[in-house]
Amino acid sequence: MRESSLSLAWMYTALAVFIVILWFATLSARPLFNTDEGRYAEIPREMLSGGDWVIPHLDGLTYIEKPPLQYWATALSLKVFGINEFAARLYTALCAVLTLTVIFISASKLWDRQTGVRAVAVLAGMLLFLVMGQLLTLDMSLTFYMTLSLSAFLLAQRSMPSLGWMLLAWSAAGLGVLTKGVVAAVIPAAVLILYSSMARDFSPWRRLYWLPGLSLFLLITVPWHWLAAGRLPDFVEFFFVHEHLSRFLTPSADRQEAWWFFGAVFLAGSMPWTLPALRVLVATPTSRMQSPTFNMQFFLWVWIVFVLGFFSLSDSKLIPYVLPAMPALALLIAVQPLARLQRDFLWTAGFSMLVSLGLLLASWRWPYLIKASERSVYLLHLARPLLQIGLLLGVSGAYVLAERARDTTRAAVILGAAWCLSGLLLLRAAAWLAPIYSGAGLAAAASGIPRSITVYSVGTYDQTLAFYWRHTLKLVDYRGELDYGLRHQCGADIASLSQFLDQWSRETTAYAVMERSLFEKLKTQGVPMRELSRNVQRVLVAR
Repeated sequence: MRESSLSLAWMYTALAVFIVILWFATLSARPLFNTDEGRYAEIPREMLSGGDWVIPHLDGLTYIEKPPLQYWATALSLKVFGINEFAARLYTALCAVLTLTVIFISASKLWDRQTGVRAVAVLAGMLLFLVMGQLLTLDMSLTFYMTLSLSAFLLAQRSMPSLGWMLLAWSAAGLGVLTKGVVAAVIPAAVLILYSSMARDFSPWRRLYWLPGLSLFLLITVPWHWLAAGRLPDFVEFFFVHEHLSRFLTPSADRQEAWWFFGAVFLAGSMPWTLPALRVLVATPTSRMQSPTFNMQFFLWVWIVFVLGFFSLSDSKLIPYVLPAMPALALLIAVQPLARLQRDFLWTAGFSMLVSLGLLLASWRWPYLIKASERSVYLLHLARPLLQIGLLLGVSGAYVLAERARDTTRAAVILGAAWCLSGLLLLRAAAWLAPIYSGAGLAAAASGIPRSITVYSVGTYDQTLAFYWRHTLKLVDYRGELDYGLRHQCGADIASLSQFLDQWSRETTAYAVMERSLFEKLKTQGVPMRELSRNVQRVLVAR
């Protein structure tokens, strides 16, 4: 039995190392996609280029929608590894791996090693987590710091002395605030208040270590906000009121969705573990009065439900917002009774088999399923990856069903690894879709543009182009999220199309990017332009 356990441990370790290697190897397999990846790569690139590490800039304009911690980390990565996709995505991918590490350590300490392995397997295979762990956004780094804060807080409830864990929890919350704003502090505080009220358990308040903890939190969060407020007179109004309160309470960000939006995101994002996820959300509240001490499972339940409810109340909704709930969900699933997990993992294996069958049929009939359009030539390349993913999910599901999921930890590892590898395969195949969602192809057509040459962005803004060109663009008849910077830098843009055409006629050497419909319109008007390249959305022209 001991030899069997040892060999299983080695197998799990080897599998984890293999997946981590693929996790990082996949980062450079596809170009940066619009819009978030282009934006969060270009801001750090401009930090390196312009040297301003206090006030972030996008397209040479002040851009303070978010704090700078991830920009700093990505800029250092670009400095070390060069201006490329791997370096741009490295910090996000590293935060995902560190989140899995934190989950394993905390689950192993709070329960046992088997629970830690199950929690990692569940989280690594969770659709929303594995996709966001490969994309360049702020959500995964925020999730890492919030998970670190949550885990340290939970460990403080079971450890004596608890000071070290609580200081780590305060520090991680501060780093979360420095990543994406005050939401990283609001959620833990609100969850603690709700838990104490609902469970009538105020024991955690006695272990918060307010004085050293709050001092450390302020030491991390205040300096940058103070420096930014000193540099920008309207920083407090824009950053706190407009970017936090207004976005949450009003539809100013133009991201409205139905009230049930995050319920649907939760169902899809927790795949393939949707059934156990729903079960723990329904079953956990009934146990809140059964524990005379701190109820860890109920605290995790409050965390998950509050994250879902909090963002559901907002007038600004995006899919990744609920990502911080997923590590807590993985912990809550992993700690369920083994008999319940065995049933749930059998259902999960059956679900994997159904998905496998659907993907195999889709890959076989793929050319007939794709509606004929300009995009279909790119989408057709997905048939082979769908076949590979279908086979992988089918084999894993069949194995767990054949074994009857008797070893729940092994069942979790096999299913989680299969879904994680499937996600990496799909993300690698996303390179075929680059002409639809990325400006990398346009950038390649005019690479190495000298900084002295003007590049106009007419009526649009492709956020990947500046990163690949290493060259900011001159905005024409476009403001969007760059409105704040344009208001603070008069003359940085050209306000109207007519002004651009007048300027264009006087240029000897210049480039312009525009939507294809505008290009066709200007071409019929006889505007002198030489087409260099195009993708599904935009055209690159030269003067």
